[in-house]
Amino acid sequence: MTKKRVFSVVAVVMILLVCLSFAVACNAREKPIEEIPQTTDNYRTYYQIFPYSFADSDGNGIGDIQGIIDKLDYIADMNFDGLWLTPVHKSTTYHKYDVVDYKSIDGQFGTLEDYDKLVEECHKRGMTILLDLVLNHTSAQHEWFLDCMAAHEAGMTDYPTYNYYNVQQGHATSSTWHDYGSWRYECQFWDQMPDLNWQYILDDPDGYLANDIKDIMRFWLIDHKVDGFRLDATAEFFSGNDAKNKECLKWINDAAKSIKPDCYIVGEGPWGTKAYGYHESGIDSFFLFNHGYQGTGTISMSARNMDNSGFEYFSNIDARNEKELSDFNMPALFVANHDTPRAYGILLGGVKTQGLNNMKLGYGVMAMSAGSTFWYYGDEIGMNAFPATTGKKEVIDEHKRQPMPWGDSYQCRPVSGTDLTVEDSVKYPLGDVNKNLKNDDSLLNYITRANALRRAFPQIARNYGKVVYNGEFVGIVSKSSGDDVIYIAVNLSHNEESSIQLSQYISGNVKIAGTLSVDKIASLKDGVLKLPPMAFAVLKAA
Repeated sequence: MTKKRVFSVVAVVMILLVCLSFAVACNAREKPIEEIPQTTDNYRTYYQIFPYSFADSDGNGIGDIQGIIDKLDYIADMNFDGLWLTPVHKSTTYHKYDVVDYKSIDGQFGTLEDYDKLVEECHKRGMTILLDLVLNHTSAQHEWFLDCMAAHEAGMTDYPTYNYYNVQQGHATSSTWHDYGSWRYECQFWDQMPDLNWQYILDDPDGYLANDIKDIMRFWLIDHKVDGFRLDATAEFFSGNDAKNKECLKWINDAAKSIKPDCYIVGEGPWGTKAYGYHESGIDSFFLFNHGYQGTGTISMSARNMDNSGFEYFSNIDARNEKELSDFNMPALFVANHDTPRAYGILLGGVKTQGLNNMKLGYGVMAMSAGSTFWYYGDEIGMNAFPATTGKKEVIDEHKRQPMPWGDSYQCRPVSGTDLTVEDSVKYPLGDVNKNLKNDDSLLNYITRANALRRAFPQIARNYGKVVYNGEFVGIVSKSSGDDVIYIAVNLSHNEESSIQLSQYISGNVKIAGTLSVDKIASLKDGVLKLPPMAFAVLKAA
């Protein structure tokens, strides 16, 4: 046989082996959920967007609403069914949390007509949209504030905006107050964001300020068809006074629900377990920082497998909520957002780190838990907020809000204040969107499968789990909606497969109805469930 023929045979064999291995790999993947039901209530999987950095449709380097519209199918294709945009109102800053006009869209992002089109396009896809409503403070350039301070200087105590802000005579004596002529005004965050006077609203719920805020809610909920609000800084209406803050939140909830009864409201803070008490206000959800925050939260600890008690963390997220939250409230789970480090840094590390698989498992834990869930743009492709060259211990805000790497003309420029010496390989260690879409094993595609499973079995989001088997890393929870029961089995071990004799914990015959895994998938034979490492299985009656 000639060398040429030998090489030809070897080449054919190699091609056959590659094809065979590809076929095996494909056969090992989860079967796609063929019918994904549309969500009709507020238990949703939300995708959070920081508009300035998301998608630039007109080439000026700044993300805009038309860019979001153009990329909406990307979000819908991942089976997200809700959208939250950080503030889009007219403002003096890139982050827009200092509102100049509540009934406007900042010109950097587009027009009110653009926003209406976005709402329409969301609704066409079965998605809802939340408006970020900043009611703790406004911009110092808001006409309310300028008129309020002018009224104080002129002694016009009967002027409509006289009581809109917390204003006192004399000079500021602390960092949370700022001088304005012979007066001082409260500003908990920044001297250009004066605090609104919420005592005035509580004392006069039909007064000028109260009616102005109700009018703003009506403008967005009714005239512009948004589906609810994300409330900023809910613990700062009366800083340090939880009882007063809950009074304010009850007023907001009652006002919003009187305008649109089915609107959904989620509040930021307070951080930690105090959020549970804030549910007494009637607000639908509060972000549970203690479950995801900074790598020490329950979601990240369960995924990173820090101290050999992984299933305990999972059950604490899901089953424990039943004891701590009222029946009419739903948890709002997240791993990261615009104020925190990125999911890449929060979920990647750990004593037994397995890199990208940790991120997948963290999302899987969240997706299999009760409540609504929120995912920050770009975390699905592993965007990184920890540039090594900053020389700072804490990640600055600009590095939490980097441009989405589309790999096309929609790329935005970095936010002002970004360290421009950081290489893209550091900011985007897993590559751009196009690369991740093409990789079946990417985090993005794992999230797509997790969201499909969450929607296919409504009990996952809408019912708290009851633990029926609790092992070290392995466990099973049941979730019931009437007589319709499912079981979620989870193996949070990074390395060990587990076998469970189901008849010891579940009565009757069950079958595997869905799986979610980072590698091998769960199997069931002769009543024994085999769960590979870092895998979930949804079981239901056979």
